[in-house]
Amino acid sequence: MIIPMKKVYLVLLESRRRKALAQLKKVGVVHIELLGKSSDTLEQLQEKRQFLQRALQALPLEAKKIRNGSKGQTEKGSSPLKEEEVFSLAERINRTADQLRTCKEESEKLFREIDFWEKWGDFEPEDVRGLEQKGVFLRLYEIRVPLLSQLPQTGLRITLWRTKEYAGIVWIGRRESDFSQGIEPLPLPRKGLSLLRSEYGEKRREINRLERELFELSRYREDLERILDRLQESLEFEQVCADLEQEGMLLYLSGYVPEPKVEALKKAASENGWGLLVRDPAPDEVVPTLIENPPWIRIVQPVFQLLGTVPGYREVDISFFFLIFFSLFFAMIIGDGGYGVILFGLSLYFAWKEKKRIGVVSDGLILLLVMGFGTIVWGALTGTWFGFEPISKAAPFRWFVVSSLSSWNPRSSETIKHFTFIIGTIHLSIAHGWNFLREFSRKPKIRAFAQLGWLSMVLGLYFLVLNLALDSTKYPVPTFAVYMILGGLAAVFIFGQQEGNFIKGVLKGFSGFITTFLSGISVFSDIVSYIRLFAVGLASIEIAKSFNGISMGLMQHPIGMVLGVVIIIFGHGLNLAMGGLAVVVHGVRLNLLEFSNHLGLEWSGFAYRPFRERGEEVM
Repeated sequence: MIIPMKKVYLVLLESRRRKALAQLKKVGVVHIELLGKSSDTLEQLQEKRQFLQRALQALPLEAKKIRNGSKGQTEKGSSPLKEEEVFSLAERINRTADQLRTCKEESEKLFREIDFWEKWGDFEPEDVRGLEQKGVFLRLYEIRVPLLSQLPQTGLRITLWRTKEYAGIVWIGRRESDFSQGIEPLPLPRKGLSLLRSEYGEKRREINRLERELFELSRYREDLERILDRLQESLEFEQVCADLEQEGMLLYLSGYVPEPKVEALKKAASENGWGLLVRDPAPDEVVPTLIENPPWIRIVQPVFQLLGTVPGYREVDISFFFLIFFSLFFAMIIGDGGYGVILFGLSLYFAWKEKKRIGVVSDGLILLLVMGFGTIVWGALTGTWFGFEPISKAAPFRWFVVSSLSSWNPRSSETIKHFTFIIGTIHLSIAHGWNFLREFSRKPKIRAFAQLGWLSMVLGLYFLVLNLALDSTKYPVPTFAVYMILGGLAAVFIFGQQEGNFIKGVLKGFSGFITTFLSGISVFSDIVSYIRLFAVGLASIEIAKSFNGISMGLMQHPIGMVLGVVIIIFGHGLNLAMGGLAVVVHGVRLNLLEFSNHLGLEWSGFAYRPFRERGEEVM
């Protein structure tokens, strides 16, 4: 749920500016409204941060950290580097990275130069210039093949190379007039081909040396990150210092505090002699969002963090419904119980390792365990285990198969399609039912009945979807469904724009006839879009079958058995990876687009980030 916020104003003494902010940071509950002012101290800290960030980005990510002994040590028996040592190290890293970048640019230039001149052969440019002093002129030309016959028949021409479109010729003459004046000769290379190759080899050796040096320096990554974290804290502190508004000897700031934490701020204000004003946020104020849920719902939060989505303060938290439907979507898209076993087993292993290491299991791993288990259940119901039919027919796997859902039953496609439309209808109905409850708690309450109209349209259009997308004979559109669609549309026109004056609201509703009508049509397409759960799941099963078929065909021969096993591992691994991508594309979309649009959720919020201590303090 989204925690209610209070707008707060704090008044501090200018003489106790830094001490007061240090105390406020210890309290750690105020999300401060920053103004983005600047100061000399801030600019210096920002330059230092950029310097360290640049050094960190230059270090190879694949390098292993050397961490022997106690935490925070970079080498056995060594202590963490001091701040000045870290900046000295960062300077060395940046210098090495600059040298590496320059070497790579020069190496690429040399490579292109060698590639161009390789077809001309190895010769010394100075020898060509020496011939000119003796009255022998030599020019190199790269011209289109059709133009060869149009060249004047003067001097001596030798074709060194030729392609379908171009030819490279050496033209030798006794005077400048022997050469065609309409074609420019190629400039001579800087050096001969052998010298260019030698120079390229030296550059490559220098690149390898610099890369090894950066690899060795990467063992200090932890020290760089530690000082960078300190620097970030200092930046936050100095930014707040710079943004304080001043009136004479007083300073003031504004921000937001979660309602349950207001008492902690009041207590701190009383102990430190701060002036404090607390009020409810105004309707036009942009308020940060803090979401707190029970542990069993909180496990879905890593998905929102990964996507960077935060609901607005005045919107709703869909974590509960997202968890339920996302887990179902995940199971149907992956679709294979064997893949579910792999996912569940790996998640269980890493959860055990994490529990052993830090004493708790992260929400993300718990979510993976839930989704892995859900995939096993769906795979068991459909009899899908690594896309291999004989497994579904063996005990105990056959005990759990539902014939109408079985992947090996040709007639199950219609049942699963029907099931996806039921899921879509329920999902969208929840959105409008929820909207009705929210609207009914506000004024004018009559406006809430527009959401019942949308709900009626969703339920009525469900029957139209079955008729058009499945079988018009088997699923005729009942008369009551037509009344539900038309009645729902009328309710939206009548109640959707009510603001107090009923007649005026009705006229305003009908003035937006086209927009509302098109939105009604989109409800139909939104329900149909849930068929993607069937389509993607079916594709995953067919890919698994294909790889199984290829590998089984190879296993008739001893050598083919090895190749068949490789294909099985690679194929199912690729299929599982594509399934994971499909979950992000389709499973997330149905929640964050279709469901959220019907809910009116715009994801316009930003996270509550209080001014607080996050590690070792630097001031």
